[in-house]
Amino acid sequence: MHTKAVRRRPRPGRFLPYLLLSPALVLLVGMLYPFGLGLYYSLTDYWLQFPSRFRFIWLDNYIGLFNRPLFSRAFEFTVGYTLVAVTIQVGLGLAVALFLHAQIPGRKTMRALMLMPLMIPPVIAALMWKIMMDSTGAGILNYALSFIGVGPVNWLGSPHEAMISILVIDTWGNLPFISLILLGGLQALPNEPYEAARVDGASPVAMLRYITLPLLRPFIILAATFRVMDSLRIFDVMYATTAGGPDDATTNLSMMSYEYAFHWYQMGTGVATAIVLLAMVVASSYVLLRLWHRTADGAAQ
Repeated sequence: MHTKAVRRRPRPGRFLPYLLLSPALVLLVGMLYPFGLGLYYSLTDYWLQFPSRFRFIWLDNYIGLFNRPLFSRAFEFTVGYTLVAVTIQVGLGLAVALFLHAQIPGRKTMRALMLMPLMIPPVIAALMWKIMMDSTGAGILNYALSFIGVGPVNWLGSPHEAMISILVIDTWGNLPFISLILLGGLQALPNEPYEAARVDGASPVAMLRYITLPLLRPFIILAATFRVMDSLRIFDVMYATTAGGPDDATTNLSMMSYEYAFHWYQMGTGVATAIVLLAMVVASSYVLLRLWHRTADGAAQ
């Protein structure tokens, strides 16, 4: 008895999952290829002036970084700036979020106005602040200070003032983002613990300390995670205002990588610096996300 082979017809949606995944695969390749190429160049003595002449030197670029005084200063400034910036910005963001969460007249208008810095590109905002911080008579900040008898301040021309100025500009631009995260967290908190605390006669300060802050901890860590990643690799504000100066006072690892790669044409050293910075960002993000998962699970219980 002969049987005819039944030809299986392809299912209509057989290739649909692969088709839907193709944009993500293209994006993944677009991310992995530059990273792989950069890692490859970091192991060579590649110079932009001589693109066809380079050789493998393996880890010499990474070892040489620790012998460069500029790397030590840039590393210290990057870590120090991140710690100070995240502490100040998260603290101010929490204060703004608590203020906008309170039952005050006009809070909807203030919430809308708070978003204005997010609508301005960071480079444009930095250039605006650079004009306002001009040390001559053109700077509106020095002009305003002259009315109270304060002499001209060299905001971007001296090392100490330049660091503070970078911090002010960065805080002004990113404070709304942190406040929005924490404000959303405040609005998501349950009302039952507050109602029970009011029945027990707890003061607003006690409710803030023992109810709000513990429940808001996952949102605080989440906001700090975003700001740690951004503060470690901040570049646009410094490039548009001080360009790493004066005397390398505001040169972080991002600026150092740019200087070596595109000013001094030492692409191998520049990419090696960027890889070190990437490792710092990944390591700090991993630690903070582990802490976030732990606190989120604890808050859920």
